[in-house]
Amino acid sequence: MARILIVEDEALIAELLAMYIEEMGYQSIGPAATVAQALALVDGERPTCAILDCLLGHEDSAPVAKALANAGIPFAFATGRGPGSLPDGFKQRPMINKPYIFEDVQRVLTSIIS
Repeated sequence: MARILIVEDEALIAELLAMYIEEMGYQSIGPAATVAQALALVDGERPTCAILDCLLGHEDSAPVAKALANAGIPFAFATGRGPGSLPDGFKQRPMINKPYIFEDVQRVLTSIIS
């Protein structure tokens, strides 16, 4: 079973995403609301893939993206601000628009898991 790391600082949004992930038959890990929490879960849990919010409070999520890329763990960004908000060096990564729509999450997860 695929294990999906949720990196999201808004509790209700993270809960909705976890619900979607579990509806798809996957296991959710997290959520991580800070860069430090996310990095600890990347190292400790070794997820299959991740959905990574671009901004975690006042923190940029680029360090998490770098750690995931270095570990060979596929991931997609989540943002409500469009592709221009993706961190430099990661503009070509898959993106899920917020607010989340089940079909968009499913499409992106299917593409990065396979």
